[in-house]
Amino acid sequence: MRWRRQHKSGVAIDRGACSFRAAQLVSTPEGPGVAHWINVENLPKPPAKDVPAAAAASPAPMEALAMESGLEQFGTTRASLVAADVDYCLLQVPPAILSQEHNTLAQAIRWEVGRQLAWPVEEAELAAWALPAPMSSGSNAMAVAARRSGIVSCVETLDARRMECECVEPAAPALIRACRATAQCEHGEIWGVLDLGHVTNRLYLAIEAGVVYARNVRGGGQAWTQAIAAELRIDPALAEQYKRKYGIGTDPRGCRVLMGTMEPCNEAALPGVLLAVLKGALTDLVTDVERAFRFVMEQYPRRQPGALVLAGGGARMPGLPEWMARELGVRVAPAGARGVLAVDPSHLLARPANFSVMAGCIGLALAEMEP
Repeated sequence: MRWRRQHKSGVAIDRGACSFRAAQLVSTPEGPGVAHWINVENLPKPPAKDVPAAAAASPAPMEALAMESGLEQFGTTRASLVAADVDYCLLQVPPAILSQEHNTLAQAIRWEVGRQLAWPVEEAELAAWALPAPMSSGSNAMAVAARRSGIVSCVETLDARRMECECVEPAAPALIRACRATAQCEHGEIWGVLDLGHVTNRLYLAIEAGVVYARNVRGGGQAWTQAIAAELRIDPALAEQYKRKYGIGTDPRGCRVLMGTMEPCNEAALPGVLLAVLKGALTDLVTDVERAFRFVMEQYPRRQPGALVLAGGGARMPGLPEWMARELGVRVAPAGARGVLAVDPSHLLARPANFSVMAGCIGLALAEMEP
């Protein structure tokens, strides 16, 4: 990489269901460094009286989160967005069409993508890329469809803050770019990124740097927190703290009910108790991940499974990578900055707990830093 003394990326923004994350990278002699970053989390509050639970748990609007974020601290008006709420479709596309410019390609694949969407393709912004190698089924490309209304809303929010949106990229390539170094799969293995979000979990499988498969998998941080709160009869805010601080253990443990109330758990027992509460949901998650790996392995029979990298807020749950590694039989680790960012070990983003939630916007900013 050629070092440009003052070169900085634009502000790469990743808006989750209840979070607003942004990062700006800078070129250094050692590689991409961090100019500035923010992570604003705004978890839903318990519903007040006469307020439906669904309304109380709805995501905070981007406008509110952007107002809280302090984007002016970045010192630039250039911005780009991660599009997470999109649909991915495997396609069989003639190679001659894949070589066409963007608008021609989008028009060519629009009808085929529309057959796979559950919503009108007329409302979609489309893009596509070739797979690293054709699948045995004949699929050789992946298309992505994002609702135009959602993109327009986000761009208008940035315009209102005098920010110019220069790029919108799907989450899949951004996360693969940020997590490939953690996966350590350099010999054609099939590896993946599991993005553990507040509402939904999404799995992306890749070969080298190319995304070959994407699907939603069962579970989500909100559902796990609600299950803990209901089982232990505690406030959801306390259940969220338990999940983040204690995580899950190696062996499930139950809780005893005494006289209609829950017996308090000591700290040493909590990881096992939380595993007992969440084991059904976690087993569903692992089953979905395993099925996805098997599908891709059938499409590429000469390739072996590699690592699984955890990103998103759920990646911070202690014990989860170790438990999933035992269940899946592959290496599982939270996304980390090593091999991605030139940061001191004392830097906050050197901690996987922070890097994993920022992986989407860091991956987006990295695209601008490539030579």
